[in-house]
Amino acid sequence: MAGLLHLLFGLIIGFVGVIPPGLLNLTAAKISVKQNRKAAVIFALGASLIVVAQVYVGVFFSKLLNNNPDTLLLLEKFAVVAFLALSVFFFIRALLDSGTPVVKEVNRSPVKLFAQGIILSVLNIFPIPFYIGFSSFLASRGLFEFTYPMAHLFILGAASGTFLMLLAYITYVKKFAFDSNTFARKINYLLGGLTLFIAVFTIFRIYS
Repeated sequence: MAGLLHLLFGLIIGFVGVIPPGLLNLTAAKISVKQNRKAAVIFALGASLIVVAQVYVGVFFSKLLNNNPDTLLLLEKFAVVAFLALSVFFFIRALLDSGTPVVKEVNRSPVKLFAQGIILSVLNIFPIPFYIGFSSFLASRGLFEFTYPMAHLFILGAASGTFLMLLAYITYVKKFAFDSNTFARKINYLLGGLTLFIAVFTIFRIYS
């Protein structure tokens, strides 16, 4: 049951983290429109592969915090800082985002598509602090274990969640016409509010 929860947490967090329109999901959508679904899936697989490493790094740094003497309090304070920073990031992004992210040109070769997914995902360093914050928050609530196989199931879930959201962009971009700028702003406000709520809730828990 604990393993399933770790997998589910990773899946949900990975899925939610790629909802806002950005370089990866919009490039995947463009490949789907300009070429075909198979080509876009190859790109998404390359991008999701790097997420495994990014989540691992995030969990590793979170584990370093967990090894300190004042584990629970330290994790909670770090989670507050991380979520406040994420909240500010999302709100600023929502206020300043006046255009669709630049979408890179795509190549037709499957190998090049896979490599391009890897490269663009490597350039996207935001997931690392994102997963540090969430794994620290879950660990401070006793919902996350850094041991094998729990942490590895979480990592697998996060990579799978990222791939599923990219797949959603690939699948539905042709079916639904939407204003990506308005959508991005609303989602960023929602994520900003969510991370702010978690930060305030954690502060209340620390000092109550």
